[in-house]
Amino acid sequence: MARPRSELSEILHGICENVYFQPPTNTKLIYPCIVYSNDTIDAIHADNAPYALYLMYSLTYITRDPDNEARFMLAKLPGCTAERFYTSDNLYHYPFRLYF
Repeated sequence: MARPRSELSEILHGICENVYFQPPTNTKLIYPCIVYSNDTIDAIHADNAPYALYLMYSLTYITRDPDNEARFMLAKLPGCTAERFYTSDNLYHYPFRLYF
């Protein structure tokens, strides 16, 4: 089965102090931060039955510093893939997909 989200939160807090799970739109974010949310569930099947379940999360590291090392720490997580980087409101956004 999928691992608990609390375990993922603990890992992310080890990379960045400010971590937000599906924050409401009125939440004031403190940068640098990691914002993540549920995306989908993938199942590995064996004998026509789900053998293992993995939750996929959309994760974005947001910072004012374009040379921050935390983005590399996130990219090294097992099951994590980086997506296209972008800037918005003078903030650097590093999106990832993470299977956990």
